[in-house]
Amino acid sequence: MHPRLAPVVALLVAILLAVACSNGSGDQVTKPVALGMTSQLDPYYSDGNLTLYQVEMPVQLPVRRPTDAERKSLGPAPRGTPYSHAPFLRVDDESVEVHFVISNVDHAKHAVWLLIDPWNEFVRWRPGVTVVNGDVTIPNFGYDKEFVIPGKDRIEGTLTSDDMREIAIKLASVENLLASAQAMASQAPAMGGGGLDTTVMANHIFDPHNRSNSGDPLYSPWIPPVIAGLTGFDLGLRTSDAANIAVEITIDVRDLNGNRFVAQDTTALELGPPRTALSPPSARF
Repeated sequence: MHPRLAPVVALLVAILLAVACSNGSGDQVTKPVALGMTSQLDPYYSDGNLTLYQVEMPVQLPVRRPTDAERKSLGPAPRGTPYSHAPFLRVDDESVEVHFVISNVDHAKHAVWLLIDPWNEFVRWRPGVTVVNGDVTIPNFGYDKEFVIPGKDRIEGTLTSDDMREIAIKLASVENLLASAQAMASQAPAMGGGGLDTTVMANHIFDPHNRSNSGDPLYSPWIPPVIAGLTGFDLGLRTSDAANIAVEITIDVRDLNGNRFVAQDTTALELGPPRTALSPPSARF
């Protein structure tokens, strides 16, 4: 070895050893998660206007369960937020990136929706569908991305850390919307009823084309000053026809706070899914 390379090699070895021994780190790449749909699946929803085939599964992020002392120290919910107490995990405590591969096993092409219905420590989003009128039924938005995949082909993509941060903001904003006095007072028929149509508003906020930093007058007012971080999501696939398709994901997690995620291969308790499901007022399942 050239003498000038020895210090560099020694430094690299030291860094690698430090990383290998850093068992307390919450930064990690999760094990792959796979979800499939077969053409034998019964429709998830069908009413004569709309037929949807859908599969989903829970994906839990390795968020650490707070200790009793930590729970007591969280304090009340910050003003202007919909939470029951201050969040243990805030959006600035994490960086989450989702890498996905969607495969079409059939010879025919299919339009496929990748679904990410988010959770935080307070609620779990369940969008369902809305019957607009006797002729029109539409799926409510979670975070839905559509892909047209040719037969015997696959597509790869990434939901970036900015995308996942936006999803956390969308969930917090819809929580705020549905907990508002305006929403509580507008349970009268929204279509033509003159009240605040919270289902339409929730769909507008969750629409992937609308972003929290755009100054959208229908979205921005509902963004709370404190955003709870994502603790997991329901991963789903949706089609409008029977299909044989599958998705596999891996997740890059960075613990920006330093003590909010559990390290892999440990027995530390995780926060787990929230008990409360949140849906648009007119949602059907």
